[in-house]
Amino acid sequence: MPPRRRPACDPCRFAKLACDHLHPVCSRCRDRDQAARCVYRLSPFKKRKPALAVPYETSSRSGTKASPARFLTRSRRGPNPGYLGSSSHTTFFGHIQPGNSDDVDGSDLDVWSESPENDAKISHGANLIEQFRSSSQVSHWIGLVKTWLAKGVNLALAGPFTESCVKSAGFILDQLATGLQKDADISRSLFVHSCLPLNTNATVTIGDFCDDISQHRARWETLGLFFTVVSRAAVDISYEPLYTSTQDQRQLQRLAMHYSDRCLDISLSLDCLNDLQLILQYENFILHSYSDGDQSHHYWRKLGDVTSSIFALGYHERIEHGSPVPSFLKALRQAAFARVYSADKNISIFFGRPPRILKKYCQLDFLGYSAEKIRGNSNYIVQNQFPWAEDERFDYIADTQWSALCAILKEDILGLFRVENYDERAKKASIIKAHAEAQWLELPSQFRLEGDFMSCDRRPIERDFMVSARLNHLHVLFLLHLALVRRVDEPDADLITISAKMLSLVIEAVILKDNLANSGTSLLWRVVYYGLAAAGIICISLVHQSLGAANGEVSVSRVIQDLNVFVAEVDAGALVQPGDPNYALLAGPTRTIKTLLTRLMSNALSEHQTGQQQTTNSVTEFAASDNDVDWNLVDCFQSQGFESVFWLNLAEHPFLLGTEDATQDSF
Repeated sequence: MPPRRRPACDPCRFAKLACDHLHPVCSRCRDRDQAARCVYRLSPFKKRKPALAVPYETSSRSGTKASPARFLTRSRRGPNPGYLGSSSHTTFFGHIQPGNSDDVDGSDLDVWSESPENDAKISHGANLIEQFRSSSQVSHWIGLVKTWLAKGVNLALAGPFTESCVKSAGFILDQLATGLQKDADISRSLFVHSCLPLNTNATVTIGDFCDDISQHRARWETLGLFFTVVSRAAVDISYEPLYTSTQDQRQLQRLAMHYSDRCLDISLSLDCLNDLQLILQYENFILHSYSDGDQSHHYWRKLGDVTSSIFALGYHERIEHGSPVPSFLKALRQAAFARVYSADKNISIFFGRPPRILKKYCQLDFLGYSAEKIRGNSNYIVQNQFPWAEDERFDYIADTQWSALCAILKEDILGLFRVENYDERAKKASIIKAHAEAQWLELPSQFRLEGDFMSCDRRPIERDFMVSARLNHLHVLFLLHLALVRRVDEPDADLITISAKMLSLVIEAVILKDNLANSGTSLLWRVVYYGLAAAGIICISLVHQSLGAANGEVSVSRVIQDLNVFVAEVDAGALVQPGDPNYALLAGPTRTIKTLLTRLMSNALSEHQTGQQQTTNSVTEFAASDNDVDWNLVDCFQSQGFESVFWLNLAEHPFLLGTEDATQDSF
């Protein structure tokens, strides 16, 4: 009889090296500190595709040991419904036969590895790994991310995991470079671990959690977050080892975002929605605002996908389902919901569309309010604001909390636009305003920007957050007074004053952009969201000679200066350049502002002024001879976002017609 063959362990077999077959760990794996990977297959000589590229054991939610091969070779027979609320039929049947939907039941699984469809998925993933490995100067991607992180910035939601994701990318590249694994092996391993449930036992630390999703336990979500942070870093900083031109920088940003998209698509195709996947969805959605522009339908749809995942996970009602989760994960889920809720309100306002998430269907207690105060539209009390600590230090959680608190007020203000009775609307508005002012005063003093921004001596990221917090507060007041004006083209003194403050702060941030760091929202978003809205009201007040209605609280010369700086920054390409996704969004308003400034400062203006008028008063007291022509902004204005339709209509005002040639000559 021929001698019986002894099987090699999986690492030796994949590397095609001799194995001494020692148990429990062979000598080669012990010497290479790979004891956890040294596994001997039960049927080593059966001719089939290996079920596991990087075998190991992990804990399931129930606390028992489960082999990843079980999740690779078996999948659900039916779709994963996610969270099912109280109105679902499952609630009724649950009273008859209670069950725990959080646990993965092996009896509800089917064959995976022998399926041609799943083999095709592994091949598709291997193709992505091969493209990543072959990308130009991929070894410098990790250096780019580390340089970006060294500036004190991070992904707003995925920050706790970025370092683990970077290490995992390095680990994968090392495995491929040394020949220990091939592209298909890496792909199979990522699929295996992506199908495993995350360990959410109450005793798990954030370090344990990171270990379970990184390096040889990495998932497609892990790799997707790495690509996301590469793309974000390429947006924010210069890095000569990778790019020296704006075109090369933009190409790297788009390439990394493309890889992030593919990793997200693979993760979603597995129908295994979890916390890490939700985080990747959110960060990928934010990434698309840089690439697609803030008015793209793709960006709007991405937000809808994240919102759907929030609902499917049930985080709009309960952060914990069944057994308790570790405190860091609970805080992360709260932050995820808060950021998506805030983004939903701001982008709905910007697009002039209904919000997807309404607070009356959600539990927002974790923001420091009681459910009764949040769900009541007009009866919440000004006391008991969010419990900020006196020595609160800036982090992305602080930015998340403040944005969500402002979003709650914005949702109430959106409701005011639908109140027909003006007296009732004004009454509700006064309550919301009192709440907003008290909320601003409750914000720790170290976060409030009260004086001159230029003299603010803080770290760039803290300075950036202070600007963001102040703009968010001013925007709440802006929307509040916008809801109270009877006609948008007849702004009152309060709305004009708030608009001037908001525009001035945006312009200061633009001028001092090199002294800021991204604390959660980009500078360009602030320009298009806050700046354009404020500039729109200022331009209307200039056209209709109503700037003087601000009772001396608005400096005409400062307003003109701010508008000139806005135009100059756009024209110089300091904010956007032709070809950028947001260029068209800013180009139209810039042309209209140019035309207005040209008209105001042209020689024709002197024909409408008296010789005794002061220079600063003349701007607000001119009388254009063609202003008698019928023009109504309200007919086209249907939102609070001051989008392109508003600026196109404003450009057709009789006062601004016929000045195109003068505009091009003057600027």
